[in-house]
Amino acid sequence: MNTHQKETDRPATDRDFGADVVRIAALILLLWLHFYLRNGFYSAEARGFAGFAAVASRTVFMCCVPLFMILTGYLKCGRTWTASGYFSLVPILASWGIISLIHLPYRIFWRKESAGVIEWILRFFRFELANYSWYVGMYIGLFLLSPLLNLIWCSCRTRRGHFTAVLTFTVLTFLPASVNNFPFEELIPGYFQSVYYITYYLIGCYIQTYRPQPKRRFLLLFVLAVAALLAWANISTRTAAADFYSGFRVSYNGLATGSMSAAIFLLLYRCRTESGRLRRLAGHVSGVVLEIYLLSYIADTNIYPLFYKKYPMSLYLPIGILMTSAVFLTTYPAAFLINRLVRKLCRRGIAVKHGSPPPSPSHKLPGE
Repeated sequence: MNTHQKETDRPATDRDFGADVVRIAALILLLWLHFYLRNGFYSAEARGFAGFAAVASRTVFMCCVPLFMILTGYLKCGRTWTASGYFSLVPILASWGIISLIHLPYRIFWRKESAGVIEWILRFFRFELANYSWYVGMYIGLFLLSPLLNLIWCSCRTRRGHFTAVLTFTVLTFLPASVNNFPFEELIPGYFQSVYYITYYLIGCYIQTYRPQPKRRFLLLFVLAVAALLAWANISTRTAAADFYSGFRVSYNGLATGSMSAAIFLLLYRCRTESGRLRRLAGHVSGVVLEIYLLSYIADTNIYPLFYKKYPMSLYLPIGILMTSAVFLTTYPAAFLINRLVRKLCRRGIAVKHGSPPPSPSHKLPGE
């Protein structure tokens, strides 16, 4: 950043612009992934170049959640275990709780879902009331583990040791899902593949510690090459129905998804700008990503049925831009209001506890 920049051009808060760019990019990929979920892609025939491009792009969209997890490790790496640090979890839980309660009448009166009072309460605490809130439940555990993971990370003081830690978790969590595909079913034991989020956290720690800067051209070509390779593998092993779920699956805990996610993160986290307005805009959008993500289920279940039909994959790009933009624009106002309400409540809570108003906090999607 230019040290001679005018004060009026500086952002209102000291934010990492690159982290905001990563967070916004992850949201965009997430909305596109849900577009594929809602448009009949998984039961459609993937043929020709349009089918190949659709499968390849869906492979890239799978990097959305891993990007958030890598960002968590990147921003939390090295933080010590303090009682006050737990307060950063409160705004996330508050937004999740408010939006979950918004989903309750929506599901009862609009979606006509029936369940007893006890069942609705259980769904709330199981992170099932707001349909996309499974990530919040996972993030709580990762948040609570982060000080311990940081202690382990900081206890090793060599780059080789840190690389070995990342490589070990990569083998334990990513390799089974990648190798145990057609025709090598259950070739490698997969006892630890469910804790893949720790691997992403450690990747974020590694990037934060050593700030690698590969050439952006190489990173972009790598992502495109891996996506193309997986698309070819999926289409070439497809079943008679020619649907997406064939012999070769792509998942969050796959080696290809992990490597692409790391490459995309490395491609974006170094983004810088001298424009104070652009930094403030990125920070503003980044600050409501959590609320947009949790509210998007309501938009998805109302917008997509209005336009759903079996349109060809050659039209996925223009229709996807229209649909994902509609989801974003319809969820943004409510997301903004909920975010402001939560921030105000948190400020007042701290002020009551400490006797003086603190600086205005901003919370973001888990990955903070």
